[in-house]
Amino acid sequence: MRAPWIAAAAAAVGCATKPMPPPARLSVPAAAPRPAHGAAAQLDGIARRYWTALLETAPLPLLGEGGMGGPLSATALGEHRFDAKLDDLSPDAHRKVIDTLAQLRAELATLPAAELSSDEQLTVEMLRRQLADADAAEACSAPAWLVDQMGGPHVALAQTSQYYPLGTAKGAADLATRFGQAGRYFDQIVANLRRGLVQDRTSPRVNVERVIASLDDLLRQGASGSVLLPAEERFAGLADGERSGAREKIRAAIVEQVLPGMRRYREFLSAELLPKVRKDVGLWALPGGEPCYAALVAHHTGTKRTPQELHDLGLKTLASIEGEMERIARSEGASGAKEYRAKLEGSREQFRQTAAALMQWNRATLARAQAALPQAFGRLPRQPIETRPIEAYRAASSPPAFYQPAAADGSRPAVYYVNTLRPETRPLYNEEALCFHETVPGHHLQIGLAQELRDLPEFRRHTGETAFIEGWALYTERMSDEDLHLYSGAPARFGMLGYQAWRAARLVVDTGMHALKWDRERALSYLREHTTLSPDEAANEIDRYAIHPAQALAYMVGQLELIRLRDEARRRMGERFDLRDFHDAVLAHGAVPLSSLERLLREHAESVAARVER
Repeated sequence: MRAPWIAAAAAAVGCATKPMPPPARLSVPAAAPRPAHGAAAQLDGIARRYWTALLETAPLPLLGEGGMGGPLSATALGEHRFDAKLDDLSPDAHRKVIDTLAQLRAELATLPAAELSSDEQLTVEMLRRQLADADAAEACSAPAWLVDQMGGPHVALAQTSQYYPLGTAKGAADLATRFGQAGRYFDQIVANLRRGLVQDRTSPRVNVERVIASLDDLLRQGASGSVLLPAEERFAGLADGERSGAREKIRAAIVEQVLPGMRRYREFLSAELLPKVRKDVGLWALPGGEPCYAALVAHHTGTKRTPQELHDLGLKTLASIEGEMERIARSEGASGAKEYRAKLEGSREQFRQTAAALMQWNRATLARAQAALPQAFGRLPRQPIETRPIEAYRAASSPPAFYQPAAADGSRPAVYYVNTLRPETRPLYNEEALCFHETVPGHHLQIGLAQELRDLPEFRRHTGETAFIEGWALYTERMSDEDLHLYSGAPARFGMLGYQAWRAARLVVDTGMHALKWDRERALSYLREHTTLSPDEAANEIDRYAIHPAQALAYMVGQLELIRLRDEARRRMGERFDLRDFHDAVLAHGAVPLSSLERLLREHAESVAARVER
């Protein structure tokens, strides 16, 4: 997964112990000139206002991991216009954002499409989809019940200092100002959830318990030892006489606003919400849950498939993958996949006993993948990527790994976050596919290249279709085997198929939980039975699906469509088909709707044929 909102996410830079100093600013290509008149200029204005509306005030819950937009996300992106603001989570602020988006939707309907270029028409299509999805997701009433252990407000606030240019007086002052609003921020969260109690809307118990545990980790550190307080070397750009004062203002805001606000939030969750939490994990148990889930399914998959259709697709796809796993197991002398997995789980070679050793292994695996990229890609991202451990306060509720995009302004590299909690329980036969998915040729390659498309509107460079983004990363897990030959042997290929089975099983359990009324135990049992996830990883996944409904559906839906489009391009182009050229064409326009990608790839094939004929 990528971190909260891509963006985003969920949803994040800095080691668990000592934050790293910011790297030297990278060279980022200048943006192309913007259109000056006519329909193109009108579209440009709408796109710019949409981007500002997303970032300046309040996030849109459930449309990304941890929510889509808001000042916290803006800063994480390297967009520093709103660094002195903290997300306004009040109903009035949310309503104003929704009203602004409605106005933009109305303006978009007046654009004369005939006057726009093909790529501008694609921008219109993507704007319409995102604006419509934001409107449809209002059925979820998410602020009234959402308690998110992975990308929730407490996590976003705890991470935000890592994105600030604290070597400048403005950067340090802006962070102090943001932290100074934390009391209001947490009180708004509590007020929203209290309204949810009146409406019989709550999160499931385990999600609330996980957030309480995370808050306890943050609160027990105190201000001086808190991950919220930046290390002294982060202020090195300031004059000697200004450094201690700038840091002290931030520490004072943590003492006076952040920690008291967190305590009030924690007390509310424990004393008021926990006794009344929802027993059932699915959206079906909430008022308006069915239209909410339908809206989220459409948003994340980009299709009109029903939950039952997706459930059936998962069952069919999973059966095929499990057949592949059985064949590998038998080729390695085992009677079947279960025996082979048990053998791998009992092998010391498949585990690292320390966090440091696990990090070293992941860095070496990433380097191996980077070296192989030119075999299948003509364009490679300029932004570097670092590998870091997930911080202790959020590791227990985090997935095995995730990706954090680089800052848009080039001031911070991308980060591959690895979960090193209990490293001796994390089998290496799973970790190779995970690394390729999150870094290259997966998320970092796709998202890094999208960020470099400087002639596109900002919203297209930094957001996009979930099924494209996650489908691409899942597609590269298989492609890394079939085309790059990156897997170290049968155990790693078995692990890759186990991870493919995990994504197929998501189609079954996510729809099972939210539409077919599965309880948590049934969903967890199914995931453990049909994947190579450890018990802790499987539990984290089920609790992720409970709080990020339908997002997990995007992976397999996207991969299957990308495989279909690749097969179609190979048939259409015959001997002219070139894998590097195909991949570059797929990634040339950002994370577009997969229905649009089909048209773009057809046009690309026609242009290649025309060049050959000439």
